Amino acid sequence: MLKPLPSKEPLYLKILDAFSSLYEKNGVDYDQLRLIVKTKIMMDGREPNPIVQSGKNKEDKNSFFSSLILYFIISAFMIVILFFGDSLILQYTFYFSYLFVMLLSTMIASFSSILLDTKDQILIGTKPVTGQTLSAAKATHIFVYLFSLTVALGGPVTIASYFVHGLIAGLLVTLLTIIFSFWTLLFTLVIYAAILKRFNGEKLRNIIAYSQIGLSIFTILGYQLIGRIFDIVDVSIVYQPEFWHIPLFPLWFAAPLGLLQEGANTYYVLYTLLFVVATVLFFFYYKKNSAQLEQNIQKLTDQNESIKEHNWWMNRTKNVLCLTKTERPYYQFTWKIIQNEREFKTRVYPSLAASFIIPFIFIFNSFSSGMTLSDIRENSFPYSVYITLFMIPQLASSLHYSSSYKGAWIFRMSPQSDDGLFVRAAGKAVWMRLIVPFYAVLGGLLLFLFGWDDLSVILNGFLATTVIFFAYLKATMKTYPFSQKFTAADSTNEFVMIILLFLFAGLLGLINFFTRSFIPLGSWLMTLILAVSALYYLFKTYKSSLFKQT
Repeated sequence: MLKPLPSKEPLYLKILDAFSSLYEKNGVDYDQLRLIVKTKIMMDGREPNPIVQSGKNKEDKNSFFSSLILYFIISAFMIVILFFGDSLILQYTFYFSYLFVMLLSTMIASFSSILLDTKDQILIGTKPVTGQTLSAAKATHIFVYLFSLTVALGGPVTIASYFVHGLIAGLLVTLLTIIFSFWTLLFTLVIYAAILKRFNGEKLRNIIAYSQIGLSIFTILGYQLIGRIFDIVDVSIVYQPEFWHIPLFPLWFAAPLGLLQEGANTYYVLYTLLFVVATVLFFFYYKKNSAQLEQNIQKLTDQNESIKEHNWWMNRTKNVLCLTKTERPYYQFTWKIIQNEREFKTRVYPSLAASFIIPFIFIFNSFSSGMTLSDIRENSFPYSVYITLFMIPQLASSLHYSSSYKGAWIFRMSPQSDDGLFVRAAGKAVWMRLIVPFYAVLGGLLLFLFGWDDLSVILNGFLATTVIFFAYLKATMKTYPFSQKFTAADSTNEFVMIILLFLFAGLLGLINFFTRSFIPLGSWLMTLILAVSALYYLFKTYKSSLFKQT
């Protein structure tokens, strides 16, 4: 009998094999789980496109893993926290706060749509696979990516810990980092399991969306609070424990290092117990509800909600922004997708929420340091509006994906299809439905705080976002909007661009500051230039055959 050709097993499968008995003891069929996880990750490496069928899908290439080197390089700058004073509790609280923000924001923005995918139950649930095995396979699938991301983000600090603080501290940081990655997954699973168990139908979909927005805000605010729990005493940064610090999760994971350095301390022991107890409780809650979790996810498919029909604002803006009858259906189609598709909202709304609160966090921190509104304005805080540029990659990339991506073939088959008009109309719909209201509310609040003198600065932030959004969309849209399936491999695609936009936001703020300070009406001149550029991108002509077809 012919033996099958030996194949090289991926590293993640070899690591999973070492924990096979743990899966089996918890009622999971490990062989089935292994096959499901292997197949899912293999499929993530492919880029299914219902329009371009060239047979060039690369099964063994997964962009997620190849992009981790960038995370590692950027995270290497975090090594400097190991030289912030002599306190380990200080250094590693900032380290775990960094991990907390990066991992939880990735879970919310990128992996939630995969975790809440309803198709697994339809495709796999009809086979002799238990709900517990299917739920564990889905969680393991995400954890492979989440743990790989943790290694890239935490690797530099963890490795440096061995050299800076010694072997024992290094081993402890390694163990805590691994547990923290697992804890982040459990934390998200427990929240979703509790929500799915309690709610149904349209209310469930709304609660899921609100919880994701709430988690995004909680993540940003939690990171800000971490910096406020340390005091400067005699040029040294010290930690003074207080009761309100208890909910700050990163402290829980840094506490064992505090015990290692300072010995027994009531608060450090309490934090350590909280981290251990919370992890155990999360695990057993998930274990108890995992079998039911997949069935509860099917509640998201209930069709008892009413699809929102055309509204006056869409019809009015469609007629103003779209110059031809051909462009208007594309605009209306995109509007309806972003209005009704849950997966789109899952990816975009948390990013919008985070972008919205960041300028106000800067303002709040200034108030806390004793500054007045006039002091804040004099210190150029209105220019913080430019920081919202970092939401652009998430907005633009989300136009690539849809849960109904297979229906995109109709655009290729249509004799009236116009690639350029579709991309332009899709950008206009996102701009009018999301970006314009976002800046109307944000700008209104900033004007209320700082006065009308800063109107040009706020307008410049809005116009700069418009220009960069359309330029970025044009540069990155290589196929029809909503024609691709979102996979875990796509979750890191925007990372580099987000970092660059943070730097570019600072540069634009500086340009606006200097033009306003040294050129008469300089800020308004910048407004005029950006307005002309925005109108150019809103109404420029794209090629009708923008995408290559084979």
